[in-house]
Amino acid sequence: MNSKIFTIFTILLVLLATFVTSAPIEKRAKKVIHVTSPGKGPWARKSDQVVSWWCNECDSNEGVTVRIIQIKSSSSKVEVFKQDANNAFNGHLQFTIGANWDVTKKYFAQVTLKSDHNVVGKGVEFGIFKP
Repeated sequence: MNSKIFTIFTILLVLLATFVTSAPIEKRAKKVIHVTSPGKGPWARKSDQVVSWWCNECDSNEGVTVRIIQIKSSSSKVEVFKQDANNAFNGHLQFTIGANWDVTKKYFAQVTLKSDHNVVGKGVEFGIFKP
């Protein structure tokens, strides 16, 4: 009798181990940067604005590069502001809209992980005006 119980228990244990080892292991989320500000605007020339971001799976000791990009056309973009910042996990950086930035163009904020340039977050397009 003990032999049958042991055999059944062993079979159940083997089946359980088979199912557990064959189940796919859930992958961790990829690093994704979310740029939450500045908003659509429009914002005045010479005004101070803030780029804010947070990142899935990034560490607070990882650095980022913050850029403001001007959209000249559908295929042409120009960097008008660039600065490095700390804390890829959650951060913000103040910038001033240039006095000579083109009010007829759109702009957006871009945050790139310094250790992996493929991890890039893009904010919404915003406009500016001359006060």
